[in-house]
Amino acid sequence: METEKLIVAIELGSSKISGVAGQILYDGTLKVMAYAFTPSSSCIRHGAVYNLDKTANAIAEVISRLDSMLSAKINKVYIGYNSKSLRSEINSVERSFTVETVVSQEIIDSMFSECELMEHSGYQILLQESLEYVVDNKRGTETDPMGVACTSLKGNYLSILLKKQISDYMAQCFSMAGITILDGFVTPVVEADAILTDEEKQQGCAFVDYGADTTTVSVYKNGLLRYLRVIPLGSTLITRDLATVLKIDEEQAEKLKCTYGLCTLIGGQDMEETITVGGNKVTLREIGGIIEARNEEIVKNVAAIIKASGYYDVLYSGLIVTGGGSKLRQLDQVFYSVMPDLRTPRFVVEPSCGVLWNEPLWKKGDGSQVSLLSVMAKGTENCCELPKMDEIDNVAPSDLDKVGMNPLFNSEGESAQEDRDREELIRKESQDSIKHENADSASDTEAESGGKKRKSYFKRIIDNIMNTGEKFFDSDQEFKS
Repeated sequence: METEKLIVAIELGSSKISGVAGQILYDGTLKVMAYAFTPSSSCIRHGAVYNLDKTANAIAEVISRLDSMLSAKINKVYIGYNSKSLRSEINSVERSFTVETVVSQEIIDSMFSECELMEHSGYQILLQESLEYVVDNKRGTETDPMGVACTSLKGNYLSILLKKQISDYMAQCFSMAGITILDGFVTPVVEADAILTDEEKQQGCAFVDYGADTTTVSVYKNGLLRYLRVIPLGSTLITRDLATVLKIDEEQAEKLKCTYGLCTLIGGQDMEETITVGGNKVTLREIGGIIEARNEEIVKNVAAIIKASGYYDVLYSGLIVTGGGSKLRQLDQVFYSVMPDLRTPRFVVEPSCGVLWNEPLWKKGDGSQVSLLSVMAKGTENCCELPKMDEIDNVAPSDLDKVGMNPLFNSEGESAQEDRDREELIRKESQDSIKHENADSASDTEAESGGKKRKSYFKRIIDNIMNTGEKFFDSDQEFKS
């Protein structure tokens, strides 16, 4: 990807609507150039929009702040989506042949298409991926049966589903804000692409995004996503519990949560030590007890989801945890105590591709922004209109990189164009060895090779909603978050 492209990603989170703008360098590194957010608890619950006007205004506010930082006009964005209704479902399609038949690409494609046409009451498919194929009812399976002669073939497919009205409302909010959605991505899937290693996916792992209002659990085995569920519980509940029990505001409660965490699990600390909170004295034991009760509930729900997947006993790479809630002190001990059969969790605060922090306001090492960076990493098209030339004349040299202008000379006085030419040569030489997973937003298909197929439908869904326009609001269906 050319580094002059400015990629903008927006995430509609339950605690905040956040946006990031930056560049993807030739080696895959993410260069963050601007970041903005605004609280969203008054308009988004469990990842679902319930107040369209407030959400549209919040989106416009975030975009306006990014515009100001970049000295450029943002008119297109990529978005990530996650909500409590997001879930996976496995479906099967079978073919029987009167005579032994060699499996062709046409057969594979027709089975995949049949699966994507299956009805899911109240839900729509966001992403569909082929898993394995069973040939002639044999016990073993194959991921690519192309060229195999058989009389029967069964394909298993995993679909990621979302309640239809959630995507409808989301698209309408961006339309009301005057922003075009280039494409959208299932947040936990792109997070896994940016964080998990091939070995972890192959050996089996549970990927947990411990968020503010929801906690998402994705189970991988043999290199493939096998199960995905969203728990409508998150770290914000801990903050609210502290505020309610201690009779303090949520800002004070959030500071207590971040400062003390699961403090009773920290050895050598005096649990009878008191601090003054809201004019009253409370012990560390009381604070820890409130935090631990709710956190244990969330972790036990995570364990139940993993066990429900049917893969609990074969997840040899254990747990990988991210999200804002993952910063809770001593959280690893709780995960291990609830799921002792799994490895001690690996905690992740940024994508493995690396990040250059050119944005001073960004809270570095905050796991809550992994999802936003992961969405940005999938971007392929420029999202900004650069300033006109007469406006650029008034820009200071130190700010040229923010408006997409390339300097003529480097810091040593040599031609900067020569530097760029060298970088382009390195990029081309490295292209075959660098694993690019960015999707082509002009097409539904993300990956397709023989029997292995993955297809995203988000762009098609958004376009259909936008073409429907105001007709959407004529529906008398009741929306529930």
